[in-house]
Amino acid sequence: MGFSSTNIRMREEWSMTAGDGRHFGNRLREARIQAGLSQSELEELSGIPKARLSRYENGHVEPSIQTLARLARALQVSEASLLGDQRAILEGFFNVLSDRGVHVDSADQGVRLAHAVADMVGVLGGIDSVGSSSPSGPSLSDQSVSWADAPAGMDAS
Repeated sequence: MGFSSTNIRMREEWSMTAGDGRHFGNRLREARIQAGLSQSELEELSGIPKARLSRYENGHVEPSIQTLARLARALQVSEASLLGDQRAILEGFFNVLSDRGVHVDSADQGVRLAHAVADMVGVLGGIDSVGSSSPSGPSLSDQSVSWADAPAGMDAS
């Protein structure tokens, strides 16, 4: 049985580089190096042979969904980050919020938080200025903001 045009299109989308212009293999290598692992060590953690890891990193083949999950687990990163998916950015954002005790429990809270963050980024002079020290005053990271302290009727728009 042959592939339908939908299956072929899905495979082509999977094979393409992500919007960041990097191929899966590049992101896998970067994640492995950032984790401080050799290919041999990643082989031990993931159970995926070193020769196949090399083929992934060099862009000769791409992993199955199951193998992608094993690699992400072994490297302690999200599957989205290995795929170059924009959801990885959101995962990072919400991981920081969670680590700092901020929990978003509804879509309304998410929208209000997004407006508040956008307002703060604007006041600080843009995304490149957030977290950097500047002569004009403290950075966003110097501020203590508690979502729980926000008034219930707060409208950030």
